[in-house]
Amino acid sequence: MSEVMTADNSRVPRLWTVAAIYAALTILLTYPLSVQPATTVAWSDADTDLFMWTLAWDTHAFTSQPLAVFDANIYHPYRRTLAYSENLIGSAFFAAPVLWLTGNPVLALNVVALTSVVLCGLGGYVLAYRLGTSAGGAFICGLVFAFAPARFFRITQIHLTTVQWIPFALASLHAYLDRGRPRDLRAAVLFFSLQTLASGHGAVFLVVAIAALVVYRVALGAPVAAARRIRDLGWQGAALLAPSVLILLPYRAVQIEMGLRRTLGDTAPAPQSFLASPTHFQTFLLSFVPGAQVMERASALLFPGFLTVLLAALVFVRDRSSMRREWIFYVLLTVVSVLLAAGPLWPYVYWLPGFNFIRGPSRFMILAMVGLSVLAAMGFERLQSMVSPRRRVVVLGIVSTLLVGEFIAIPFRTVPYAVSLPAADRWLNGQPKPFVVAEVPVQPLDRYQTAYMLHSTAHWQKTVHGYSGMRPPLHEKLYSQMRRFPDDESIRALAELGVTYVVVHISEYHEAGEWEDVERRFSGYGNRLTMEFQDRTARVYRLVR
Repeated sequence: MSEVMTADNSRVPRLWTVAAIYAALTILLTYPLSVQPATTVAWSDADTDLFMWTLAWDTHAFTSQPLAVFDANIYHPYRRTLAYSENLIGSAFFAAPVLWLTGNPVLALNVVALTSVVLCGLGGYVLAYRLGTSAGGAFICGLVFAFAPARFFRITQIHLTTVQWIPFALASLHAYLDRGRPRDLRAAVLFFSLQTLASGHGAVFLVVAIAALVVYRVALGAPVAAARRIRDLGWQGAALLAPSVLILLPYRAVQIEMGLRRTLGDTAPAPQSFLASPTHFQTFLLSFVPGAQVMERASALLFPGFLTVLLAALVFVRDRSSMRREWIFYVLLTVVSVLLAAGPLWPYVYWLPGFNFIRGPSRFMILAMVGLSVLAAMGFERLQSMVSPRRRVVVLGIVSTLLVGEFIAIPFRTVPYAVSLPAADRWLNGQPKPFVVAEVPVQPLDRYQTAYMLHSTAHWQKTVHGYSGMRPPLHEKLYSQMRRFPDDESIRALAELGVTYVVVHISEYHEAGEWEDVERRFSGYGNRLTMEFQDRTARVYRLVR
């Protein structure tokens, strides 16, 4: 962490100082989230609950069933249900200590998100320095990749913000292709596995970047030398790659068993999305063209920033200190990524393995930001070459300040949030295990499912509830039946699934007379439902088979 070797064997300045600056900027640009991480979230919806449950499940599985982590407790009776969505195992490495020490899933989620921003900055710094920029240019690269709106505002989506290992992997691959040292190839494989564990989306982006870089180098005359590459990888590299391969197996199994895949539809983002950003500067500029309705019509926040684009454009200015031929590769990577994000190329690549798990092509703008951040660093180098060495620190200060000024959107929008586990679910934790749980009422809103998933963290036993990238047909039917609980059909369906306990949340029946009607129906099923716990908010019934 203290230093990194570049292709010409010079040393990167100590990284702790750079990391501290990026951390300070993260605290500033995410305020007040950064000072209230235990009690607020950047966004509150079903996905937020899903991310918290996933991190909590992974942490639980690390110590209880590490070899069966994908057999999550949701969507009983199915197996491998963690593979219905992003598994977040790599992010759980950061969340686990927080959960073990505090038991607070909100804090764990925010630690993962905020850490990812700092690491994105540090990764961008290492990548640009590896490509031959000065420390100043490298700092600009990290600043853009960490905080430019098109990536930074993905912080609400853990599986998309945790792309921090992409630049580290590319930096190591560049080093290997330049020097041919096996340890650099193994480092690239290590970062690839870390990225695969952290984010499946990030893994797809990284595969595209690696494949493009290899093809680019071969096109320029680099030998394929497959046998040598395999020898350089060695058993150590194969061991480092193994997690990336093994983690694909449950997804493949689920895809076959459940037909897990996205459908190709009209998923191209609205054109206004590429100018959309909630920063103060962009809001000020858009106020002069209210008829454009950029923020109103945008379907995603994809704007990289005016200064980012301007700096990147400077790579086309002739300069003898140009970054060898790598700037051409990053121009091509950026263009291809933008075309994927905009939609024109999407129908032609959607069928590729991994691509049809991606909900919308606009997410490829994250990969475009990798290219743009490198190009911005190289453009900054061109800018610095126009001034005397003594003034370069001043130029770095001015450009960095302008970038931060353009990216700032504080106060960062937050929502107060806390996970409260009902006494009924905590009571279940003291009952003989294993058992299977169902909870009612069940409404069409996904937040009912995610709330019950979070409730299950009190005991970690199997539950029929679930929310993810897909929903099995069995559960679509089951939830419809459970909306009429208790009745013959719903009780029979739960019994057939082996449900042991039904938690009835009295406080969730909001309509006038609704609870009274449900309570009257219970009197007709005394031979099937035995009440074993009760407080003013909930009851727990044992299902008698």
